[in-house]
Amino acid sequence: MLLPSDDGAKRRLTERAELTVAAEFLMARGFARDEIAVQLSRFYYVDIDALNDVVDTIGRSAPTTWKYVS
Repeated sequence: MLLPSDDGAKRRLTERAELTVAAEFLMARGFARDEIAVQLSRFYYVDIDALNDVVDTIGRSAPTTWKYVS
């Protein structure tokens, strides 16, 4: 008998390098800093403390970008 697969399982997102890539990806697509944790936690188990450190580091090093709104 086959065991049912766990299709609802989430992957872990805990490594600093992976968190950096994910945060930069979302920020490049227009997500605000405070939305990143919410978006990632929909699909991954996220180390929130590490993610906050990564987002703060990215926020300090990245220049402020302005969007043109017509």
